[in-house]
Amino acid sequence: MEAGTQERFLDWDRDTRMPVPPPPPLSCDSQFHIYGDISRYPTKKGALYEPPDATFQDMQGVLRKMGFARGVIVHAMPYDTDHRLLIDTLSAIEDRTNIRATAIIKEHVTDTELDRLNQLGVRAARFNIGKYYKEDQTPEAMMRSMARARELGWHARLHVAGPNILDHAPWLSHVKDLTFVVDHMGHAHFEEGVSSPTVQWLVDRIRNHDWWLMLSNGARLSAQTEGFDDAVPFGKAFVEAAPDRMIWGSDWPHVRWRKGRMPNEAELVELLYRYVDHDAGLIEKILVTNPARLHGF
Repeated sequence: MEAGTQERFLDWDRDTRMPVPPPPPLSCDSQFHIYGDISRYPTKKGALYEPPDATFQDMQGVLRKMGFARGVIVHAMPYDTDHRLLIDTLSAIEDRTNIRATAIIKEHVTDTELDRLNQLGVRAARFNIGKYYKEDQTPEAMMRSMARARELGWHARLHVAGPNILDHAPWLSHVKDLTFVVDHMGHAHFEEGVSSPTVQWLVDRIRNHDWWLMLSNGARLSAQTEGFDDAVPFGKAFVEAAPDRMIWGSDWPHVRWRKGRMPNEAELVELLYRYVDHDAGLIEKILVTNPARLHGF
C-alpha cells in the first residue's frame, strides 16, 4: 500500500449526537469495526486499507452518545483470520451481556479457535464475496466454512459487492439450514432502481427464503451528501419484504469514505427512521427485537 493512501479518506465524526427521536431502550448497532495498534495487530499482506484511528473504547463512547445499549463487533477485513484483536477485546470486557461479534472463517482456522470465539460471544461468520475484496476462496471452500458455522449455531454474514451477488446466486441458493444476513443492503446500485435484478433477487431471498438484511450504508450508497433521499425507496422495499428479519448497523468508522462530508452517526439512525416512516413498532423490531433474536442477547 502506498504511503499516504489513508489521508485521502475522511475521518469519522467525533462529535456524535443523540438521534432525534432517541432510539428505544436496548437498541443494537449490529455492525461496527474496531482497530488497534498496527505494531501489535498487523494487517494481512495486501490489505484493502490501513486501520484508522478507531478503537473499541472510541466506539463505546459513540454508542453511549447515541443511546445504544448493545453492539456487534464485526471483525475487519484487513485482519483476515487473525482474530487476536477481537479475542483480546472481548476477553477484556468484564460483562459481555450486551456485546456480540462476528469472525472470519476460512479452512485453516482451527476448531479450537472457533470454540474460543464462540465462548467469547461470536455469533456469526462473515464472508467477503466479490472481486472488489480480492478474496480467492472458491464457493466449495466457503460452503465448507459455512458448514462449520452451522455446527456452532452461528449465522452467515454475506458482505457482497453489489451485483456480484448474482454471480454467486446459484450456489448460495443451495445452502440449506443456515441463516443468511446480507450486509449493507447488498451494496445495491441505487442508480439502477428498486426494480434492478440485484434488488429483486434480494427481496425474493428475504421474503420467501428467510434471509435477513442489514439496513446499513444507505448514506454511503447514496449519490447525495446530505439527506440521502435516494436510499429511502430501497430501505422501504426491504423492510416491506420482511420486517421481522431486518437489522441495522452504523458500519462505524466508515473506512475508505471519499464523499464530500462524513455524516454524523445520528444521521444514519434518522435515515433508518425514514425507511419505516417513523413507525415506533418497526423501529423497535429493527433496533431491539430482531437483533436480540439473531445474536442471542
